[in-house]
Formats: sequence, C-alpha cells, structure tokens
Amino acid sequence: MRVEALIKRSPVTISPSATIRQAAEVFAREKIGLLVVASSVSPVKPQAVISERDVVRAVAKGTPLTGQLDTVATKKLISVKRSDRPSKAVRLMMDNGIRHLVVENDDGTLFGVLSIRDFFREAKLLNSFLKDEAEEVHGVD
Repeated sequence: MRVEALIKRSPVTISPSATIRQAAEVFAREKIGLLVVASSVSPVKPQAVISERDVVRAVAKGTPLTGQLDTVATKKLISVKRSDRPSKAVRLMMDNGIRHLVVENDDGTLFGVLSIRDFFREAKLLNSFLKDEAEEVHGVD
C-alpha cells in the first residue's frame, strides 16, 4: 500500500494573502484541520501550511483576525511523496508531533493532504503497516 491510496479528497488551498478569519471560515466550511498555502493554482506548489492550531495560537497571542496568513503559517513543510509507504508517514507524524502531512507528486507539486484520521479509515492499513515494519527490520523491500 502507498500513501496515495489513503487520500480520499482533493486538498484545499488558500492564498498567503488570505486573512486568519478567511482561513477559519474555510476550516469550518470544509470540515478540515489543515490548509495548504499556495500562490500558484496550476500546478500547485505548496509554500506553507496553516492548521486550526496555528489559528488558535495566533488568536491567543492577540493577532487580529484581519492578519495575513503568511505571518502565522508554518513555512517548514513536512511532506511525503504519494508513492511512499504509510509507515513513513506515520513515523514523520510521530517524530514531528503533527496530525497532517503534505503529500507531493514526484515533481514537488501538491497531490493531497494526509490526516491522522485517514489512517483510521483503512481496515487493511494496520496489516500493511505491520508488513512494512517487518520488511524494514528484515531488510526486505
């Protein structure tokens, strides 16, 4: 199994010039927890991400809701390729204490967003994860 098999919806992007309020509105409307910040539309090259937690932190610090996203977005992208194994994605999430990953095509363009929730949707994922871990321990690919 590859990461791309876990992606069930198109990623939602937002402009770096959008406001914190606009991001909050998109979170509520789309029922998601992460937006990919990108200025290009086609192909989409991710520049940063903004999470619901980022918005809460900004508001708690007193940042006005009219503030631009590029002032509070996380610019250090943590990503996986769509062809990577889910076990790599899990490790990255655990190592970095995050719940979402940007998923890229081989050319660095945006393929999707992987959420920790995506892992719970797949009954066969646990078996795949265990197989990947066993192969890694025994040096098989």
